Amino acid sequence: MQLLKLSAFSLLILIFAVSCEKEVEKEKVTDYAKSEIPMTGAQETPATPSTGQGSLDVFYSKSTKVLQYTFRWNGLADTITGIHIHGLAPTGYAAGIVQNILTTKNEAVFPFRGGSYTGTLLVDGAKVKEEDLLNHLYYLNIHTKTYPAGEIRGQVRFQ
Repeated sequence: MQLLKLSAFSLLILIFAVSCEKEVEKEKVTDYAKSEIPMTGAQETPATPSTGQGSLDVFYSKSTKVLQYTFRWNGLADTITGIHIHGLAPTGYAAGIVQNILTTKNEAVFPFRGGSYTGTLLVDGAKVKEEDLLNHLYYLNIHTKTYPAGEIRGQVRFQ
């Protein structure tokens, strides 16, 4: 019986040590990245029947507190009227604007037939929180004349 108690105790210590080691490993992760996140009308709230599409690449570093993003789009229905990062909202929900990327028509920089753009977002801990970013509560969408509430959308995620 004493041997059984000792074995069970040793096993519990081993399990605890392994689980603590996994938590320490998680804390060591400082950079997060994801490429080719789809941007579609189906992800908009409400969904759009748009055939336009795009993709979103994101990189976040805990050390700099900066989200870097590049998005591409093509085949939109009409002139782009706005591009924004919104939050806090999981997939399927809408939220307010966190960052304006484009607020007025600029066909030279943002042609609706296709293009790309690269920018950054400061994760300041007030307006944009790291925990919310890592929990996929922000999204980027493109608004057009045909779809003023948003034609295509991509959720910022790192998995």
